[in-house]
Amino acid sequence: MENKRLISVKTKQLIDGQEETIELISEGIYYKENDSYVAEYDESEISGMEGTRTTLIIGQDSLNIIRRGTTTSELKFKRGEKHTAFYSTPYGALEITISTNKVNIQADEKGAKVELDYKMQATGLDPIINHLELNIK
Repeated sequence: MENKRLISVKTKQLIDGQEETIELISEGIYYKENDSYVAEYDESEISGMEGTRTTLIIGQDSLNIIRRGTTTSELKFKRGEKHTAFYSTPYGALEITISTNKVNIQADEKGAKVELDYKMQATGLDPIINHLELNIK
């Protein structure tokens, strides 16, 4: 059963020694599918991905972020694992590698809280250190 929820995504990035924090709150839907919880929401102009639908698949020890629309990607986060993905935007496509260091997940039918620490690196560029906090209420 789908339920409307508030989905908060807060990301801290360390780029060239400078920390940048971005926080977005969207209304979306949240439901259980098999052994995972799923949240879906539409990106806004503020995120720079207007026209994109984001789907979050929250497993016991992993998070997948799937974007379809003006931005297309499928990012996978699981502690201790590396994942290579293509990130396609209206400005071009990048191949990125994600190395996940920390995954803390608490999810049930009422909502979810996810914390990730990961390094993201596009081919030929310096790595970006990220901390993501996801709250679904």
